[in-house]
Amino acid sequence: MRVSGLRVVVLALFSCVAMSCGTAEQPSSTLVVGSSDTVQGELLAQIYAGALRSTGAEVRTQLDEGDRGDPLAALDRGDVDVAPELMGELLDTFDSTSEATEADDVFADLNKSLPQGLSVADYAAAEDGLALVIADVNPFPGAETITDIASRCSQATVSVTVANAEALNRVRDRYGCSFASVRIEADEEAVVEAVEAGAVTGSEFVPAGVIRTASSGPRAKDLTALDDDEGAFRAQNVVPLFRDGVLNENEIKAFGVVAGELTTADLADMIGEVREGAKLDEVATRWLGEHNL
Repeated sequence: MRVSGLRVVVLALFSCVAMSCGTAEQPSSTLVVGSSDTVQGELLAQIYAGALRSTGAEVRTQLDEGDRGDPLAALDRGDVDVAPELMGELLDTFDSTSEATEADDVFADLNKSLPQGLSVADYAAAEDGLALVIADVNPFPGAETITDIASRCSQATVSVTVANAEALNRVRDRYGCSFASVRIEADEEAVVEAVEAGAVTGSEFVPAGVIRTASSGPRAKDLTALDDDEGAFRAQNVVPLFRDGVLNENEIKAFGVVAGELTTADLADMIGEVREGAKLDEVATRWLGEHNL
C-alpha cells in the first residue's frame, strides 16, 4: 500500500493531537470525515466514512464545509480527521512548483510536500480531472489526442465554465492550441450539452469543451475525451487526506478497498443520480453495499 510514513509532529496543534489521541494504533472514539460543499465532496465523504465503519469504527460526517480550503483548515484545527481530496489540487496547494502530471508522480511529489501531521493513503482509480472533449465531427473527426487537434483549434469554438477556463491556457502553452472563440457556460452539464448537441447557437458551432471527468456527470461518456499526451493537466485522482495518529492499520487498509474499487464512471454515475433527485446518503450506501463495505 502506498501510505506516506508517519511524520514527527512539530507543529503545536498536531503535537497536542498526538498527545491526546495516542499512537496510530489508538483511534479516537469518534472519527470525523469532512467534505467540501459539492455533490462530489459529500459523496466521497460518505463513501470513506462507510469504509471506516466497516472496520467497526464509530464515524460521523461533517459536510458542507464550503470550498476546498475549508476542509484543510478543519484538519489543521483538528475539527475533522479525514477529508477526501483530489491529489493534483493538493499538490498545487503544497508544492505548486512540481511539474508532475502522471498519477504516480503526482502522488510521490504530494507525499514529499505534505505538512507534518498529515498523510494520504492509496489514491483511487476514480478521478475528477480536467479533460478536453470533442464531438466526432468536423473539424476534429477521428481525433484521439490533444496533439491530433492542435493545428485545427483555430477553426473551432470551445465551451467551458469560468472555473475551468484556466485549462485553456495550459492547452495553448503545451500544445499551441488556441481556439477561435470561447463560449462560457453556467455549469459543466451545459458544456456537455453544448458539445453533445453540436451546439448551434446562431452561427456558432461548438465541437469542443473542457470538463471535469466525474463532476460533468454520466452524459460525458458519449463524448470523446482526448488523451492529454503531452501532460498539460495534473492527475486528479481521489485520495483520503488524514491527520497522523488518529487511524489504526485496519482503518487505513479500508481506504485501500475504496482505492481499488471506486472508478471515475462510478463517481460520475452517482453524481448524476444525486442531481436527478436521488438522496445522496442512499446513493453512497448502495455503492458501499455493492462493494462489501
